[in-house]
Amino acid sequence: MAPVSTHLRLLAATALVAIGLVGAAPAPVLAAGTTPGTPPAAGPGAGPGTGTADCPVTTVQDSTRAADAVFSGRVIDSARGSRTDGQPGAVFTQSVTVTRVYQGDLASTDVEVMSDRTPQQCTVGRLLVGSTYVFFVAGDGSPEDPWVASGGGGTAATSGRLVNQVERLLGGGREPVEPGRETATFTPVSDQEPTALSRAAAPGAALVIVGLLGLLVVGFVGRRRET
Repeated sequence: MAPVSTHLRLLAATALVAIGLVGAAPAPVLAAGTTPGTPPAAGPGAGPGTGTADCPVTTVQDSTRAADAVFSGRVIDSARGSRTDGQPGAVFTQSVTVTRVYQGDLASTDVEVMSDRTPQQCTVGRLLVGSTYVFFVAGDGSPEDPWVASGGGGTAATSGRLVNQVERLLGGGREPVEPGRETATFTPVSDQEPTALSRAAAPGAALVIVGLLGLLVVGFVGRRRET
């Protein structure tokens, strides 16, 4: 029975060593913004606080400081165009209905946001029509300098966590203001009763009567001289 006991002791010792090695293995390093059991975020939904293979980790503070405007809105259309800089990929023009403005001057509820996609580079790509995003953009919204959402700039799909972070930094935001419309100008008029027609015509009638009397007098004087 001794050999059997010896084998059992060796197996027990081996099992303890194996358990010790497993317990000593380092825990996996998770990208910021991820939780165990979930893959790291990727694409335009990554946003501040998350990292991907192509985009570095950013914070809402960094994205806000670098942005000319920060607002939330829903993508209602997206058009693809060719790049003009000779690089592979594409550019996209998104039509966005703005729902909340946190930073910057936006004077309309309807704006256009440019983005691009370049292989093996940190880019936003094409945004999903019908989805809502928090935009961190550069530019001024004019045709010469349109709003641009760049890779690593922070633009991301709207989430409660992201909105809370933005509002802690920039406040609750405001509603977008429609462009000013021309309005008719009205001049106040007197609230007195309108002048009656008989009163308005009285001065003219008096002048006519005076004129007729003058003609009669002239005619009468002329007849007396003839006689």
